[in-house]
Amino acid sequence: MELNDHIKNIFQDCNLNFLIGSGLSNPFFGTLGRIEIWLEGLEDKFSSGDISFKRYNYLKASLYKAYFDVAMSNNLDVQSYSNHLGDYLEYLTTDSASENYSKRLNNTYQAYKDFLNTIGDILYKRRNNTINKQVNLFTTNIDVFLEKVIEDLDLEFNDGFNGIFIKKFSLRNFKKSYYQKSLQYDNISEIPVFNLLKIHGSVTWEMDNENIVFSNLELIKKVKEEISKVELIEIIDLNNKCWEDNNRDLTIEEIIDLSDSDDDKIPDVTNFVSEYSKLQIVNPTKEKFKDTTFNKTYYELLRLYANELEKENSALFVMGFSMADEHIREITLRAIKSNPTLKVFIVSYSKAA
Repeated sequence: MELNDHIKNIFQDCNLNFLIGSGLSNPFFGTLGRIEIWLEGLEDKFSSGDISFKRYNYLKASLYKAYFDVAMSNNLDVQSYSNHLGDYLEYLTTDSASENYSKRLNNTYQAYKDFLNTIGDILYKRRNNTINKQVNLFTTNIDVFLEKVIEDLDLEFNDGFNGIFIKKFSLRNFKKSYYQKSLQYDNISEIPVFNLLKIHGSVTWEMDNENIVFSNLELIKKVKEEISKVELIEIIDLNNKCWEDNNRDLTIEEIIDLSDSDDDKIPDVTNFVSEYSKLQIVNPTKEKFKDTTFNKTYYELLRLYANELEKENSALFVMGFSMADEHIREITLRAIKSNPTLKVFIVSYSKAA
């Protein structure tokens, strides 16, 4: 009971921040697993001259497809989710309408819905008028679960975009407050607002000249179309079989051996790589950024994260996040050491974790 009272007081009186990782979108979207390690291993092999550029490019495209399959492709089904599982099952194509798939989507959606409903309720009932009714949702997830559920619940939010025909991203679009005036007596009350800060970008982001713009999921459709035109290695399926047979992951050497050593026999992946590179996301590689604009946006979002943790009486709830990102880990540790009023709660996947 003491812990419950303590947390209740924190929600009433603190600046609220959540750091959300891929664990929260699980089990519908998988985690990175070994993809980052494989990509880094592939970079090392190419740098040392062990494989040709065409073979390297083909293998990188196959690994990007694995990442796309795990974290991006099924966002189209999230966007189309109807809130009623029965209706949704009728919408799905026969290829994806397996009972397990639908249950995973439904369960993940409902978990997000319960989470956001609860936070919204708490913000509505805040007694402390000196703190605004806002909560910061910092996430490294590139999927659309948060946007989808926030919109379905008709909640107010700032996601960095502004505009009607061309929605452009800017950091000045965060931290906006919303107020409701009553029709009869002109009483004004603050409406709870969610600030959604996607540190690693999103599958809905695209570059237009020097601006990040909202593209909905059009790029996902184009990438899926290009995937259907080229024969790439099904690394996830092969790795799952390796686990069944040998109880271990594939090595990068084994993955390289899956490709042809003859450049003339390697499929051309130029169009797929071209469409994939338009996605404004942080890829799980050492070379994380595709252009200076996205690079700048990434570090500005990190700066906002650092600033929020430096505020007096701030609380951070870490959920589904492994702290594998060294930038976020260092900022969090620095804030813990320098801000004595910061309270951090970590929701672990298991006791061992």
